[in-house]
Amino acid sequence: MKQIVILLLAAASFLACGGRAPRMAPGQLQPGSAEYLANEGIGYLNSGRLDLAADRLAAALKKNPQLATALNGMALVHVYQRDFPKAIEVLTRLIQVNPKFYDAYNLLGAVYTETGNYEQAKEKLVIAANAEEYLTPENAFANLAVLEIKFGKYDSALRYADKGLVFNKRFATLFNLKGLALESLNRLPEAAENFAKALVLLTAPEPLYLVNSARVAAKLGDRKMALDQLEQALGRTQDPTLKAEIIRLIKGLGDR
Repeated sequence: MKQIVILLLAAASFLACGGRAPRMAPGQLQPGSAEYLANEGIGYLNSGRLDLAADRLAAALKKNPQLATALNGMALVHVYQRDFPKAIEVLTRLIQVNPKFYDAYNLLGAVYTETGNYEQAKEKLVIAANAEEYLTPENAFANLAVLEIKFGKYDSALRYADKGLVFNKRFATLFNLKGLALESLNRLPEAAENFAKALVLLTAPEPLYLVNSARVAAKLGDRKMALDQLEQALGRTQDPTLKAEIIRLIKGLGDR
């Protein structure tokens, strides 16, 4: 299970830390202004064009070094480039500029999770999760669950996932995280139930969720469901590491 958990953490660690949709209505922002350039950069970031995003966000910060949206966007560029020291530097600066920009605490906590700094990650994520002004505390609770799973604290992960679901009962990621925690606690029927809930909530099946569900189905003796879900996941993923893991699991079921 360890490899799949790691894959899931890589997919989920920066949960809901993404840039906002750019506000580009005619007349709303002055072309060439820091805000306009920042929105352009966030638009490029959301479409995965990191070089262009970095260029526009740098231009925005040159005009206004304290523009929170540009700082957050630049931090995300560094995160997606896996330059975590630079991301930490930018996010720390952002929090100094705007202590109530709670997405920054959430993202910084996720970065610290990725780098293995449990104490710093926990501190930042708890701040975000419990801030009354934060509009999406479920995201911070999900990242807290990810943190606890990574460090083998499964009861705590389960508690955080349940707290997140209080705020958003249709958050598929939280059900998936609950499933992982329950699987690790050997509560397999409950794990299977939560993986199923996660899959139902998605508009299209997520390969990692299918693999998690299939793994538990195999443990519960439902070989047919496990094979069906693994084959579906194999057809949906382009990730070579995940493909190799799926093939390994399929071969293991075929030997029975």
